[in-house]
Amino acid sequence: MKKLQLYNSLSNSLEDFVPIDGNNVRIYVCGPTVYSSPHVGNARPLVVFDVLFRLLKNLYPRVTYVRNITDVDDKINARARERNISIRQLTDEVIEEFHKNTARIGVLPVTHEPRATFHIGEMLEIIQKLMENGFAYENQGHVLFRVRKMQNYGMLSKRSLDDMIAGSRVEIAPYKEDPMDFVLWKPSEEGTPSWDSPFGKGRPGWHIECSAMSRKYLGKIFDIHAGGQDLMFPHHENELSQNFGAFGCIMANYWIHNGMLLVNGQKMSKSLGNIISLDHILRQYDGEIVRYILLSSHYQKMLDWTDKLVFQSKQSLNRLYGALKLRSQKPKNIGADAEIVEALCGNLNTPLALRTLHEIADSIYKSTDQNEIDALCSRLKSGAELLGLLTKKNEDWFQQSGNEISTEEIERLIEERTKAKSEKNFALADEIRQKLLEKNIQIEDTKNGTVWRVM
Repeated sequence: MKKLQLYNSLSNSLEDFVPIDGNNVRIYVCGPTVYSSPHVGNARPLVVFDVLFRLLKNLYPRVTYVRNITDVDDKINARARERNISIRQLTDEVIEEFHKNTARIGVLPVTHEPRATFHIGEMLEIIQKLMENGFAYENQGHVLFRVRKMQNYGMLSKRSLDDMIAGSRVEIAPYKEDPMDFVLWKPSEEGTPSWDSPFGKGRPGWHIECSAMSRKYLGKIFDIHAGGQDLMFPHHENELSQNFGAFGCIMANYWIHNGMLLVNGQKMSKSLGNIISLDHILRQYDGEIVRYILLSSHYQKMLDWTDKLVFQSKQSLNRLYGALKLRSQKPKNIGADAEIVEALCGNLNTPLALRTLHEIADSIYKSTDQNEIDALCSRLKSGAELLGLLTKKNEDWFQQSGNEISTEEIERLIEERTKAKSEKNFALADEIRQKLLEKNIQIEDTKNGTVWRVM
């Protein structure tokens, strides 16, 4: 088995992945807060960790993948009031849209998708355990986590408590022993969701939700906890601390974080008006184009979403689909390509995996041996499947892209151009070349004749 290496934020180093149980790898990824359509930045971890899920399934007999849904939150309450609908109506509506759009970008269904509101009992159980262990206290209907009691607090984000206090906007509240203490349970406002508890009617804090749901489906300690870099502090730091305070263990052995997505070099923000919703972008572009873009840069690096990148990604997919459509009739399912697996085992190096796909496509376009072409097309198809790409029928892809052209038509135009050149009708030859370029077909004159490929 190829050895998988992942960058572990906990150790700040690249590590060999060694699962707790090689027969069942367990992974938890923080999912959406369902008050509105996710933006393309939210889609990045969905796609990145979907590739990790696919890779793990290729390497191990069983993978349990949990991605939660946060359906109790101040933003949800505010949006429901704004739209004058019930909170349940809003969350059900957004969850349905979330599922529709994640499917369109090729994200596989996860093993478990727990909703926070269905797991209040599990949250209260951990809160009670934290109180028994002296890591939590109750005051004025609130239950809070004693941050200073956690001696290794900051071990994930690598910041000291004093640095955190200096660099953050902590809430000064009369019910807190210390400004850095965070909420585990709090009273609900009138007209918002609330549940009975030993501390009075209220609702959970955000961080306790993931601790409870991951424990229920994956156990006290599991293999991988993943999410965006923006979640490392305070969310993941607090999750880790809650688990340590309640159960004395670190929660997950590997903490994996993806980098931020920019738009034209800037952070997405309401003030700049540059937030791109996933739903909006999928009305303009096929989901595979979005997916290709999100895999085009290494997951740990920032990714800059630009019109140029969108265009390049569409052209790249045209070229890969073209290699399948125009050169091979029936690619066979031969299992994941070894070179693609190797690239992904190197800390999910998706740019290298994509480059490998294009190298295979290059070989397809250059080859004149049909058996070799068919074998290469099988490699291309199976390798792309591990990345969640080339999932459509070739004819469907080109019809929707407006680039539909048959092999026969390409060969006819090349023959017509060759004749025009022999008759020194260079204007017609150039016109034919341009016509093919408009269909994303690039031609090259060689000593063995004219060869072509999809750009």
